[in-house]
Amino acid sequence: MQRAIILLATIGAFVLPPAQGQVALTDLLFTEIARGVSNATSIAHAGDGSGRLFVTEQVGRILILEGGDFLDSPFLDIRDRVNAGGERGLLSVAFHPGYATNGFLFVNYTDVDNDTVVSRFSVTADPNVAEEESEAIFFQAVQPRRNHNGGQIHFGPDGYLYVGMGDGGGAGDPLQAGQDLSTVLGKILRLDVDSGAPAKAPASNPFFATEGAKPEIWSYGLRNPWKFSFDRLTGDMFIADVGQNRMEEVSFQPAHSMGGENYGWRHMEGSLCFRPTTNCDDGTLVLPIVEYENDGGNCGGSVTGGYRYRGAQHPQLAGTYFFADYCQGDFFGAVEQDGAWRKLGPRPTPFNIRTFGEDEAGEIYFAGPSVLYRIDAPLPAPAISEGGVVSSATLRPGAGLSPGSLATAFGIGLAETTEIATSYPLPLELGGGSIRFNDSVLAPQLLASPGQRNFQVPWELGGHAEARLAVSLGEETSPEVVVPLATVSPGVFVLSQSGQAAALIAASGQIASASGGRFFGARPARAGETIEVFATGLGPVTNPPATGAAALAEPPSLALEPVGVRLGGVSLSVQFAGLAPSFAGLYRIDFQVTDAVPVGNAVPLVVQVSGVDSNTTFVAIQALVDETPATRVTPAPAPAP
Repeated sequence: MQRAIILLATIGAFVLPPAQGQVALTDLLFTEIARGVSNATSIAHAGDGSGRLFVTEQVGRILILEGGDFLDSPFLDIRDRVNAGGERGLLSVAFHPGYATNGFLFVNYTDVDNDTVVSRFSVTADPNVAEEESEAIFFQAVQPRRNHNGGQIHFGPDGYLYVGMGDGGGAGDPLQAGQDLSTVLGKILRLDVDSGAPAKAPASNPFFATEGAKPEIWSYGLRNPWKFSFDRLTGDMFIADVGQNRMEEVSFQPAHSMGGENYGWRHMEGSLCFRPTTNCDDGTLVLPIVEYENDGGNCGGSVTGGYRYRGAQHPQLAGTYFFADYCQGDFFGAVEQDGAWRKLGPRPTPFNIRTFGEDEAGEIYFAGPSVLYRIDAPLPAPAISEGGVVSSATLRPGAGLSPGSLATAFGIGLAETTEIATSYPLPLELGGGSIRFNDSVLAPQLLASPGQRNFQVPWELGGHAEARLAVSLGEETSPEVVVPLATVSPGVFVLSQSGQAAALIAASGQIASASGGRFFGARPARAGETIEVFATGLGPVTNPPATGAAALAEPPSLALEPVGVRLGGVSLSVQFAGLAPSFAGLYRIDFQVTDAVPVGNAVPLVVQVSGVDSNTTFVAIQALVDETPATRVTPAPAPAP
């Protein structure tokens, strides 16, 4: 299992393409995915690798979309507990970050007393059925009116559950809840749901120790944040707040925020003063990044917040935030450049867009009352990004590629679909296209997607200082780019954005990472244990396999250039450095940890080849436990009968 994770790292499962040029909203394709849902209120995935989508119906059911169709039986049916109608009902579902192992999901619904309930359910032994009687209530709030209930819940990058709460309803915030820290209404809440029910307020919440304030509050000054989302790449939060009769707005909270933002309601509606009508902003309010005018009156506008595109199928959409208006059917986008946001659209549509969602791969969906759509874009002509050909391990632009190593080309229109190689020797054609050096040397490929191709740099390029590279797709070929080459260009693969090295403890096959983290069964390494680090770019080897072929275990393919390792600044003796058997282009470095290495969950690791340093990655090292007889307690003998 752990070696499978290493393989996924090498083919780019943890790589997201850089932002590319945007597509006009009018060129977007709204692909019908499925029919048969009734009044969808949220779309989510479980993060369990199943590829399923879960769609909540306002009436109180969760449906599963699998293989292009909704399953006949609902995943969860709590219609007997839900009061549905208007802005009430089953409003969203969020799966626990550890759902794959704990089976926990959370829902936000309006109960029969018209109040907000956030509760947890558990999946049964059947992965397509949740246990209706497993409900544990984690949060409740009285709702004074039928509207402005909010309803969105999401787990943030920090593992806490965020809850959107409207101001309690009524025109103009008659309760003045938006600015009142003594009520949870008109707020985004942040809850710890891992310490049992009811949920606790994390001590790091901004008003945890503020007298008279609700400790659950994360941010405030909101009218009805019907939908909010997190950028899966950066962790930034986008909050779409439904306006009164003048402005609809989208607000932004950066991932590094410590909370406590005041988004202005009811002092302001968007960028306009509301009450008071003048001099409403004292400089402490956070204004929206984009807004648009409401037509006024009954349903003259109602913003439906969406997601920032981070999928792989349409790299030209990367970084675009999509949202819509429920009442008018207008579809919008927003793009950021140098810290400033620009609104795209509107594009009129015939849809009343109720909700957005994203799947495990980052593709974005939206739903009208009964139909589910996916946002697609036409395939552009193939083009490689400037500086977009890099080592698959380091992703450093401008560094030379080493023949025999693994590399990635980023761009747009690079493949017809996403496809992963399944056997060795690696294929020369993948995803409907090929990679070619100097007009004639084909590169074997590990992964092809519209935004990137991962490949092995042919051994045949050894001795060259540079080479020309192009991607061919059908009858089209991208413009060539010149790629610098180098004898060695070491890079260590990582398993996370924090830089956790693709490193295994040799004796157990466990990842050398902190216990209890995102890697199941991982643990820190100890002095005396051997660590296997997976890398690329170590240069020429003995017994070189053919380009695209897997390396053999016997005889091994050993690195010809000198290889060293520094762990926590300590130079260690290398036991093995060469191609990893059964893989192509993947190198392995084995070394033994000594007691001179510092301990910690992020001890820096650097591989050096012929004086060239790799990227800095991290492993976890644990101090040895003293097990001398003096520290052990010998139980006293039992008394004689």
